[in-house]
Amino acid sequence: MARASQQALSRAGTELYLDDLGGGGNAVPNEKLSAEKLSAEDAWISKCDLDAFAADIKALGKTLAAQQGDADVRHLNKIVCWQRACTALGVATMAMPLGPLPFNPIAVWFLSLGVLTRWTIVAHHVCHGGFDKCDTGGRYHRFTFGVGSVYRRCVDWLDWMLVEAWNVEHNQLHHYSLGEDSDPDLVERNLDNLRQMPALLAPVKYLVIAFLTVTWKWFYYAPNTFKVLSLNRMRREADPRLEKLSTQLQEDPCVVGDWHFLLGPSSLFFSNVEFFVRVLGPFFTTRFLLLPAAAAAAAAALAAGGVLPGGAEPLAAAHAAAAASLVNLVLAELLTNAHAFLVVATNHCGDDLYRFEQHAAPRSPSFYMRQVTSSVNFATGDGRGGHGHAADCVDFLHGWLNYQIEHHLWPDLSMLSYQKAAPLVRDLCAKHGVPYVQESVWLRLGKTISIIAGRTSMRRYPAAFNRPQDMVA
Repeated sequence: MARASQQALSRAGTELYLDDLGGGGNAVPNEKLSAEKLSAEDAWISKCDLDAFAADIKALGKTLAAQQGDADVRHLNKIVCWQRACTALGVATMAMPLGPLPFNPIAVWFLSLGVLTRWTIVAHHVCHGGFDKCDTGGRYHRFTFGVGSVYRRCVDWLDWMLVEAWNVEHNQLHHYSLGEDSDPDLVERNLDNLRQMPALLAPVKYLVIAFLTVTWKWFYYAPNTFKVLSLNRMRREADPRLEKLSTQLQEDPCVVGDWHFLLGPSSLFFSNVEFFVRVLGPFFTTRFLLLPAAAAAAAAALAAGGVLPGGAEPLAAAHAAAAASLVNLVLAELLTNAHAFLVVATNHCGDDLYRFEQHAAPRSPSFYMRQVTSSVNFATGDGRGGHGHAADCVDFLHGWLNYQIEHHLWPDLSMLSYQKAAPLVRDLCAKHGVPYVQESVWLRLGKTISIIAGRTSMRRYPAAFNRPQDMVA
């Protein structure tokens, strides 16, 4: 990563200090481009006026930001109520049997959806600063939400990932290195070993994909985001141990149980005790110990008061409630991982999206182009920029990750702003000839699995067409 980028990443906060990274400027013709042959799919590259495109995108972004206010806060509060209702309904039903089934699918679904939407909708947009300039009474601000203490994490956003770690990994590295080798969420690069396995081992590939689908948040995302945070801290402190870490080692994904994590190099990032206690511990303890214990205590109290049917003994009722709760919580954990995989892993993966060489300066014309051509939208609201309960329901089930193009253009806007922006951005892309990809999330899942399995590959943006004035050396 460039020196300027490293310095920006070392500062406090959850977003890059963009002014320090420069970017922009007028296009400078590149005489070598005339000799570069483009495929039919890439023909738009030589025809697109990136300066004009960026000017339109910036103007639209300023308009959307200026329109944010009370309506966005009311909308946020509505979505928070929906998320809390999902969690409450799941917790209220997790100890209840449902006929002869060994689990309660109602509890599993709502427990899963409550976790997903707290992360991908509420925390995601708040941690990006989507409501910093709105009057939320300080409740939803990027510099206080979920950070600073275990208490704030539990109250605001309790998940497998440490909030501070996710802020650095996602808000900084992923958003400002999208589609580059330094993008920590680049699926094609992260799973290259799996992609390179011979066709004879295809069944093994798909077993690994299935495993990752239902475990990836704690198995991969929690340790990898914490590794990124640790590296960021080492850069801030000019830690001499960084000299021992190659660029590849710093960019390689970190998962629970791999040699980076359990053996030698992991000690340079963090200790096992620090990771399990600080990162995984709060969510595991709350989710899989305290909640079943609370269900057991409630069942025992109800049995002692003669409220439960059948005259169950308090001890037996407590045991049954704890066991049922634990089963439903575990199944909900598997489901929320799979749901998150469906709407998260597919955002920037497919043979119709681009990978890039060199680092584009934030807010440069090339930067805006990359955010669009390396992202994909799913079905969005009513498809026309309208909003309301029906549109919100569509977006809620997608974790509001169905506006990925608009979100990457302006990470610090609200959910309501993305609903308004989508048809306008689509029209701007059509005007300037920039590919705007929007498909069903299920089609995108198929394309993502094809990339992971090595059947297809992402497009490579021709490096000869990188604008020198937009690149960071």
